[in-house]
Amino acid sequence: MREIEAQDRLAAMYDECAPRVYAYALRHCGSADADDVVAETFAVAWRRIDVVPEPAIGWLIVTARNVVAGRRRADRKHLDLARLAAESTHHNEPAAEEVAVRRRALLDALESLSEREREALLLTAWDGLDHAAAAAVAGCSTRAFRARLMRARARLTANLTEIRLPERNRA
Repeated sequence: MREIEAQDRLAAMYDECAPRVYAYALRHCGSADADDVVAETFAVAWRRIDVVPEPAIGWLIVTARNVVAGRRRADRKHLDLARLAAESTHHNEPAAEEVAVRRRALLDALESLSEREREALLLTAWDGLDHAAAAAVAGCSTRAFRARLMRARARLTANLTEIRLPERNRA
């Protein structure tokens, strides 16, 4: 591929995919490092432009995940969903009490899932990946991913129901 074609392809890929890669990075490493993760992800894409498939979003999310994992290993830090939730509420206007209670219940229910189940839900619901692209990110077949996603949804629903039942009994 000629350099000008490669530059055009990278620019188009960036315009199309950068917001979703940023959202992924923001969720996994926080606002302080998200820009760096996106920059590093697209630097890898530039170096490997000839092997980046179309559509590129799945490949870019896998690359971003690898960048985040490398940073975690280097920094010895772990993702804390509660910290991210608190961080996001500081950037927005204060939410109503009911919204805060529901957000906390959802975060508690998400935290009770396994890392694989949580990843399956977030790749589809948050990142908007289809099952095939999400399966590639998760490193499994589409069929296995669908089963994982179905189990994750069932467990999340059950966990949310358990959290809500005590509230209903109080009323």
